[in-house]
Parts: sequence; structure tokens; C-alpha cells
Amino acid sequence: MNIILFFQSTLRKSWREKLAGVFRFAQERDWLVQVVERTASPADIRAALETWCPIGCLVDRAMDSGPPPDDLFGELPVVYLDQDPAYPSAKYPCVLHDSAATAHLAAEELLSLGYSSFGYFGPTHPYFWSRERAVSFRDTVEAAGYRYFECKGENIQKWLRGLPKPCGILAANDYEAQRVHHASQTAGLKIPDEIAIVGIDNDELYCEMMKPGITSVQPDFESAGYRLASLLARLIDFPGTKPLVEMYGPCDIIRRGSTRIVKGTDIRVKRALEFIRKNACSGTIGIDDVLRVMNCSRRLATLRFRETVGHSILDEIHIVRFERACKMLRETDKPIEFIISACGYVSGSFLKKYFRQRMGCSMRDYRKKQASGCKG
Repeated sequence: MNIILFFQSTLRKSWREKLAGVFRFAQERDWLVQVVERTASPADIRAALETWCPIGCLVDRAMDSGPPPDDLFGELPVVYLDQDPAYPSAKYPCVLHDSAATAHLAAEELLSLGYSSFGYFGPTHPYFWSRERAVSFRDTVEAAGYRYFECKGENIQKWLRGLPKPCGILAANDYEAQRVHHASQTAGLKIPDEIAIVGIDNDELYCEMMKPGITSVQPDFESAGYRLASLLARLIDFPGTKPLVEMYGPCDIIRRGSTRIVKGTDIRVKRALEFIRKNACSGTIGIDDVLRVMNCSRRLATLRFRETVGHSILDEIHIVRFERACKMLRETDKPIEFIISACGYVSGSFLKKYFRQRMGCSMRDYRKKQASGCKG
């Protein structure tokens, strides 16, 4: 069996999703993918090459800076993942995250919710992708006529307290979003009334453990991994292929309590949204259950909910269930009937019809598109 080395860390969910895409392609080619934990040591890379004798390599460069290590691989086919575009490889292709498009999507989300100012919070290290996200986010909100603020080494709590409220904040990733969330609560700021938070990566470990949960942009990581491996196959089959760069971008926003509503929202609506998010897929939730959580008359509850969210309580239940169904179709190989039940639907025919209306294709065709890396 032919061996492919993937120099990459598996510490975070985003990296594991990329690996899943590589594995999916590898099964089609009968490759054995050996993960080598990401390292900056040339000696370690050479040792891995000597030990495994691979036919090709994949190298994740998202956490590295400077020129790529082309010389370490000789004539071996190599594809880079998230190589800094300021230092492109003259020898090997690259699959690159469109960080600007991802940040723009987050900005549009926050702008649609009516926040009056906007901020960006990034890591201490000046990674190229964080800079791209900051610039795109700034340009989008300033083009809409709003003020932009960026945390540049200041004390987080001091920076948050000084922001005009209510403020929508994009964090460079979910780890940084968790830091903003914790600092906001420590500073006595209300989420999302005063500070709204959007992260990037949709890492449930960070997003779901915080209360309220953190809204996050889901990049198309698994498709990126699949395309990464397919580029390597092309390079193996056709040596000397001209280096190129393929982009992958965001595919969804997973909305949680950190952005659902803005300042002045009825506390009953907040409770209803959190209740729906946690229970919609149980299959037993109904409008009456939500009304009990809101603890007011049906007329007042439906009126306040629609005024705040823009649609009905029942619509919100369907939205949460539908988002879960799409996620399971993308990320699992569970049978469609299982997904229908797991997302709280009693009638499979209802979801199938609703899905076709929303997506323009069947659930089965949608899954095939995701598997082929051809997301629309």
C-alpha cells in the first residue's frame, strides 16, 4: 500500500476535519495516510521521510510563517495547506483558506443583527490569516458606515469596557472567542446585549461549553482536506504540474446565544431561543413547551418572538432542526432515515420536501455534493 505523510497537528477540531477529508480521498486511492505531528524541525521531517518512504506529502502550514520548506522534499510530490500567500511556493501547489470571505460572512451576520459598533480580537502572534480576517472585517463594517475597533495588545477587559455598546466582535477563531466570552463576563458585560461574539471554526469544545454558546462560522474544512489530497494525486499522476492555489471558504454559520439577540430584547424571548436550541431535535418539543418557558400568554409570546427574531416560534424550531440535518449529512454517513429521527422529525416526507424547497436538491444529492467537494 502506498504511504502518504500528512504533516499536521490533530489537536483541534478544524485540523481533524481536514484530516477526515484526506482520509476520504485516500480510501478511493488505496493510500495509507500517516499523520506526523506538525513540527518546524527539518531534522524531524527528514527522519519521517526516511522512515516511511512516502510517495507524496501533505503539509499544513497554517501555524508557520515564512517561505515553505521546499528543499526538504527533493523531487517528492508535495501539496501545502494554508501556506502564507506572501511566500508562495515556486514548486508545489497549495490549498488556501479564504479568510477574507469568512470574515466578511461574519461581518454580514453581525450587521444584520443591528449592532452599532464592531471589534476584532486576534491572537498575540501575527498569523497571516488573522490579519486577513481583521482587514476584511474592518472593510465590511466601515463600508456600511460603522466604527471599527481592534484589540492590539491591550488588556482584554479594559478594551471591552471601552467599546461603544452594543458591540459585535469577531474573534480570529473559537479559542480567541472563548477568551473574549470569559473576559466579557468577568468585566460584568452582558452577552449578547452589550457584547456579541462570533468565532471561526465551529469547534463545539469551545462553543458549547460557554453559556451562552458562541456563534461560529464553519469553514469548509473537510472539503479542503479532500481537495488537498486530490491535488496530490494529480501531482503524482502528472509530475511537473504547474503550481497553483485553490481556495476554500466558509460553508455555514452555526448560531448560538452569543449573537441571537441585541440590547433591549425581552428576557422571555432569550429563554425561548436557548430552550429551542437545546431541545428542538429531541422530537418532543412543541410550541406549548416554548410558551411554558416564556411564561406569558400565547398572544404576547408569539408577538414578542416574531418582533425580535423575525419569524414564528415554529419556524425557529424548524430552522434549528434543519441546520442539524445539514450538519449530519455533511459530517456523518448515518442513514437518512436515522438523521430524520435524530433531528426531531416525526415525518420523513415533511423534511424531504422542506429540504428540496430550501436547497434545490434531495438530501441524498446534497450529501453526494458534499462528498465530492463540490459545495455550492
